[in-house]
Parts: sequence; structure tokens; C-alpha cells
Amino acid sequence: MGTRTPLLALLSLRRARNLGAVLAPYAALAVFAVFVDDPAVTILAFSPSALVGPRIARLLGAREESAGALMTATVVISFPLLLVAAPGARPLVDMSLFAFVVGAAVAGAIPTVRDAMLPVLDGARYVAVAIALVAAFLASPQIADPRAYLVAAGCLVIGPLSAAAAARIFGGDPLAAVVGSGTRDPAVAAGLAVGAGLVGGGTVALAYAVSLALATGVGKLLVGGHTRREAAR
Repeated sequence: MGTRTPLLALLSLRRARNLGAVLAPYAALAVFAVFVDDPAVTILAFSPSALVGPRIARLLGAREESAGALMTATVVISFPLLLVAAPGARPLVDMSLFAFVVGAAVAGAIPTVRDAMLPVLDGARYVAVAIALVAAFLASPQIADPRAYLVAAGCLVIGPLSAAAAARIFGGDPLAAVVGSGTRDPAVAAGLAVGAGLVGGGTVALAYAVSLALATGVGKLLVGGHTRREAAR
């Protein structure tokens, strides 16, 4: 349901277990961003969850469609938040919002076109992520800034934990919430930070990308080890 039918993903927010899992990380990360007092961290906190979340969910054994639905919902919720939190990136946010609305309308009205375009769009998504991260890398003079990695690690802990806690409280899927609404997309954050003209603004997003990749790798190893132990019984 999630990434294939954006409108249905949004309608799923009528359920408390989905709404809570989406809003809790934004609230927790907003408090963290105020504490850190860094515009780049604010942009990361209010960005949508990782657009590659469904693939991460598959690697970790979580429900891919549930993670995709939550991820899609965060895309829409993040737009008004970013318009307020990152006025310097308003043109980019406006363009992204327009593209999403058009895509959602096509996906809901013409399913055959949607299904035909999905393989192309899926590949284009990864290319766009790579381009945004490379651009942020080139625009970040202090790519090995320890503070950036510390702040990124804080975001990577606070977001998933708050999402899992909300999902648990409201009867949702904690693991799907961790991936689908608890993470943040580093490519979106990097693009907006660079577009807003923040000096070194992409450094935090790049640090988050590295941290997310490492966390995914560790999670995959843990899941693989658990699977092997279960098979050996």
C-alpha cells in the first residue's frame, strides 16, 4: 500500500497507531533541534523519513508495506514543517511539494501508469539520493567534524526510539515504525541545507547517512544471526 498508493498511505493516519508513530519522532526531534540550536539539525529533524526505508525494512525483516506507508505519510507532514523551519529552502520545498501532489494524483487516478513508471522512478530515486549526497560532500568543508557525527547519532537514536515507543503504546508495529517514521532522509536534508545556503550545512546530513548505513549493517547482521540460530534449532 505505502509507496504504491500515497493517498491510501495518508488515509492510514486516521488510525492512532500510525499517526502516533509518525508524529512522535517529529516532536522528539524538534525538542532535540531546539536544544542543539543548529539550522542544519532543524532541517534534518523535520525532513521525511528515509526514502529507502522500505528497502531497509526488507533487510531487517520488518513489514515493507507498513514501513512504506509510514514513510509516505512523513513526506507530506514534513512539507509544512520545513516551510516554517527552513524558510531559506522554501523554493526547493515548494517544488518538492508540487511534484509529490502531482505524483500522488497520478498514482491514485491512473494505476496502470503508476505501475509502469515505478521501476524507472525507483531507480531514479537512488540516483537522486547519490547526487544530493555528493553535492553535500563537495559543499561541506568539515566532513570529519566530530560534533556533526555526535548530533547525527543523537537524531538516529531519538527518532527510531520515539517511533517504536509510540507504535508500542498504540498497538502498531514497532520495527516498521523505526524504519518507516523514525529515520530521516539524509539526501533530502542535505539538499535543503545546501539550497538554503547554510555553510557546511550538509555535514550533519552526511554524518547521518553514514550512521544510518552503519546501523542498517549492524541490524542486518543481528537479524541474520537470529535467523541462523532459529534454523539450527
